[in-house]
Amino acid sequence: MDELKVKKDFTDIYTQDSPHEYLKEMDRLEYSISDSTKPLYNSIIEELEETLSRPVNVLDLGSSYGINSSLMKYDLTMSELNNFFLNGTEPTKQETKQFYEECTSNDNINFYQIDISEEALKFSEEMNLCVRGMNVDLEAEKLNLLGSLPKMDIVIATGCIGYIGYKAFLNLLKVIKNRQSNSNESETEYTAPIFAFSVLRMFDMKDIEEVFEIYDYSIVKSDMKPIRQRNFSDPKEKAQTVSLLHGMGINTKKYEDDGNFYADFYIAKSKN
Repeated sequence: MDELKVKKDFTDIYTQDSPHEYLKEMDRLEYSISDSTKPLYNSIIEELEETLSRPVNVLDLGSSYGINSSLMKYDLTMSELNNFFLNGTEPTKQETKQFYEECTSNDNINFYQIDISEEALKFSEEMNLCVRGMNVDLEAEKLNLLGSLPKMDIVIATGCIGYIGYKAFLNLLKVIKNRQSNSNESETEYTAPIFAFSVLRMFDMKDIEEVFEIYDYSIVKSDMKPIRQRNFSDPKEKAQTVSLLHGMGINTKKYEDDGNFYADFYIAKSKN
């Protein structure tokens, strides 16, 4: 069974000019994983802040409308985003800009975003949720665009692993390795970025783990309990997901059986 065919296709709501429809659908499905991963990402960023004498550069893969940036840079919650975007009529661009301007911004974090939705990235750039958005297919492209970016300190992904697989990380780590080799900084000064991401339990991580090991990264699954992502959209999505997990030998009793997707959290750090 193809794991991606199990999940509902949300492509139509990722390509709107505004996150209104996306947040409306996610609210209906009680999407909450971004609230749960926020403190996990922040704890890594706080550690990096202690060693860096500049803002922390974050590369957000599959960033969509900059939800992680909204939550981390502007210290918002999914509930606060929903209250603004879904409270009656859809807010105008000017109202949205004002909303973010009135939030307290953490200027010690710079977000750079990669996504396949040009519209979502444009929104994110216009609302200052990122310094720059890059509309690239991580699986297919050689990621030359990354050459023009400053050094990334942490790479995060919430919910896009599975849509992107080992080829994306192969391309990404190749660029990082080349950059490290060509860096003017000494090996002791150049620190390879930390990767932190959540992965739905139905996606097999074996190939991705092997790619990280090839590039001298140690990758570990956090020993924390699986994180709830969202409700299943319908009984079919639940039945197919549970069936898939059972086929992988994964017990769904305390998790997917309750009607929700669950994800594990991974951290990968360079051994060098």
